[in-house]
Amino acid sequence: MRITWNELTVSPDGVDWNGLLSEWRWLVGEEYEPVVISALGDLFLRHDDGRIFWLEAGWGRLTEVAASADEFKQRMTQPENAREWFLPQLVGDLLTSGKQLAPGECFGYSVPPVLGGEFEPENFEPTDLQVHFGMLGQIHEQIKDLPPGTPIGEIEFE
Repeated sequence: MRITWNELTVSPDGVDWNGLLSEWRWLVGEEYEPVVISALGDLFLRHDDGRIFWLEAGWGRLTEVAASADEFKQRMTQPENAREWFLPQLVGDLLTSGKQLAPGECFGYSVPPVLGGEFEPENFEPTDLQVHFGMLGQIHEQIKDLPPGTPIGEIEFE
């Protein structure tokens, strides 16, 4: 199966951008706005100063990936970055297995990696974008101050 950017990203049509980030404001302040949503539920955000950051929603990490939008466009098409940021093999495996995305969905985790979930097709399912980002943002806010390896007993959702 040939994978294109149409399969690796989610259309922003009708997306409530503020809603997507509402549970992540503890990590990304008001000076960030989304520019790209990956099919696997990560966000690429533009800071007010123009820099581009990668929000790895499953891990709760925010990493600078480019100094500008132009640099990001150039870097995201480099094969090594496309493989790391968008995981085309996994997206292809999900599509080949029959999983499809409806508008407003991404492939969300059944069990997020931060809680022990694997990057395997069986651990992903089509998920509403608001639910995906809302739940992961709440999880990461609750565990952000725990030392690595701490057993996590209970997560509460609002």
